[in-house]
Amino acid sequence: MPMPACRSALLFLMILPLGACMSAPRAVDALPEDASPRTEAVAKLKDGLTGDPVVAAPAVPVVQFTGLGLSQVSKQPGASTNEKRLMAIRAARMEALRDLTEQIHGIRINSETVLRDQVLRSDSVRGLVEGEIRGARTLRITPKGSDSFEVVLALDPDTVAYILRAARQGG
Repeated sequence: MPMPACRSALLFLMILPLGACMSAPRAVDALPEDASPRTEAVAKLKDGLTGDPVVAAPAVPVVQFTGLGLSQVSKQPGASTNEKRLMAIRAARMEALRDLTEQIHGIRINSETVLRDQVLRSDSVRGLVEGEIRGARTLRITPKGSDSFEVVLALDPDTVAYILRAARQGG
């Protein structure tokens, strides 16, 4: 029978390898089986940013993040049709930027439901998207019919990683 000091050392040596094998949960391990390649890329990107800095992050397939924005020409302010078109393109671009921001930083949802005497009196839902986007590229600006424009913007995964690192460091 080993002595008490030896027993503690044996116990420590038996537990040490278990602790060394355990690591923080990874986003890729939580993915559903039917996850899209884009979802897998986001999970791998997250693991690369929050993982052990000593271990190299796995190679992330190049997946482009895209934001889509649509806007109607006739609803825009402006003295001429050309002015209204330019404003519609600008509005569609802002909507595409909001779409990218939501994908990268997420969306905060606030909701309130009011019941009086077990009768619904009001129900409101508010979404807030907040974040910073840098390096968005315009892929295309397409007229849709005679009264709308579609704008598609893109960000590369490396740019998304940069944005997330900057957000975590406070700017």
